[in-house]
Amino acid sequence: MNSGHRFLLVLAAFSLIPSQLSFAAEENLLWAWHHVYITNDLPGDPSKTLMVHCRDKNKDLGIKYLSQKQVFHFRAQIDLLRKNLFFCNMQWNGKQAHMDSFSAKRDENRCRKHCMWSVRPDGFYFSRGNSRWDREYQW
Repeated sequence: MNSGHRFLLVLAAFSLIPSQLSFAAEENLLWAWHHVYITNDLPGDPSKTLMVHCRDKNKDLGIKYLSQKQVFHFRAQIDLLRKNLFFCNMQWNGKQAHMDSFSAKRDENRCRKHCMWSVRPDGFYFSRGNSRWDREYQW
């Protein structure tokens, strides 16, 4: 095989790497993505919205105002060191609280790619699959 063919073969092999990494990320082999859902399950006046402000050390997801039963969704990526952390500040009806909505070390296995949060009058509830809800934070 001459050097021109060898070069083309190497170039073709390297062109496949990004697509393989992309596939691996979705398959939880290298960098896993988890979906985080925060639902406003607060009662009362529908005009009183839940203010949600989530971020990690590098990315600010912005301030969201959720009406009753409205859902805020974002994706969190787990890196190789498992140090990712998204935290949120919540405000509603004169109350304010902070919660860790996604922690790679805590949530990598317990979420099964879907971390679900329900915001209620007495706190923030977590569920793995919408069947059992456990309160993890209080206002």
